[in-house]
Parts: sequence; structure tokens; C-alpha cells
Amino acid sequence: MKKLLFFLFLAGFAFLVDSCSSVPGTKAPIESSVPQTSANQTSSSTTINMPSSSLSNIQNQNELESELEKQAKEVMQRIYFKVNSAAITKIDEWGINQDPSEVLNKIAEFLIQHPQVNIVIEGNCDERGTDAYNLALGQQRADAAKNYLVLKGVASNRIETISNGKSKPIDPQNNEYAWAKNRNDEFVVSIVK
Repeated sequence: MKKLLFFLFLAGFAFLVDSCSSVPGTKAPIESSVPQTSANQTSSSTTINMPSSSLSNIQNQNELESELEKQAKEVMQRIYFKVNSAAITKIDEWGINQDPSEVLNKIAEFLIQHPQVNIVIEGNCDERGTDAYNLALGQQRADAAKNYLVLKGVASNRIETISNGKSKPIDPQNNEYAWAKNRNDEFVVSIVK
């Protein structure tokens, strides 16, 4: 009886080994569309074949975006504010001589002509005053510019506002001229693709 069980065990084992080696599809080599390299070779580069019209369209789009960004930088000039004020009024003090409404009119015109351009208005303050006061004043300054642009016809959903308070001075000196420069709104451009 032991011999019979041993024989059945060996026959079953042999059958199992034979059936595993003859599973359909396992004896054919696996083909891959990925280039293979041997241990002595290294892959040099990957080439992507695109129609030439697609490449020229991408290049044209990049050139247009670059030109648009250049134009935007020319138009998006900082506007400046008087001490403790968020009013859009002419300023002529401490080396700043500007009518912010003229700058904002150019920005509004540019944004209306280029609907793919969105902006973030960053309100900034000088170093005097508490952090909380300057954050609130910076937000008022950014909101004042946004409201002006919206009244000129720019869609409000294209304009975001933030306050930097006194955390981003453009002039780190501690005098009236530096403080006058640091009381500003900065316009940051983003192009929607």
C-alpha cells in the first residue's frame, strides 16, 4: 500500500511539473516596444516624433505668450499710495510723482484686450505700524485697485487680491523715500492657457 501511494505521489508530481511547463503562451518570447539595452550599452536619448505642424503651433504659442508677458510687464506698473491711505489719488511726494488712475486705466485696457490674462494684486505697506494694521491696509489697497479695474470693465473673477503687509519692501532703507516706495500695489500676471 505504501508503494502504491508513493507511486501515485510521483506520478502526480511528474504530471504537475509537465503541465506547468506547457501553459499556452509561456514558451514564446515576450516582445516589447521599449528598446532594450544590454549591460554594456546605455540608452542615449528618446525621440518623440510629432508632426511638424504641431511643433510649429507649439512654438508659435510660446512666442505669443512670451510677447504677451513682455507687453504685460510694460503695462503692469506699481501704483503708489499716501501714508495710511488706500485712496487712488495723485501722489507727488518723497520722490514719487504718479497718478495711479492713469496706470490703472492702461491696465484695464490691456486686460480687456487680452482676456487670457489674469492678475493678482499684491497690496504692500511701509514698515511702520503693527503687522495686523499693515495687513489690513495692504488688503484695502489691493481691493481699491481691483474695484477700480472692475468699474472700468474688467471681470472681477480675473483679479485676485492679497496683502503682503510690510513683508515685501522694495526698498529696505529706513527713511521717508523708502517708505514712499514701499506703499504700493504690485500686479502679478498669469496667462490662462
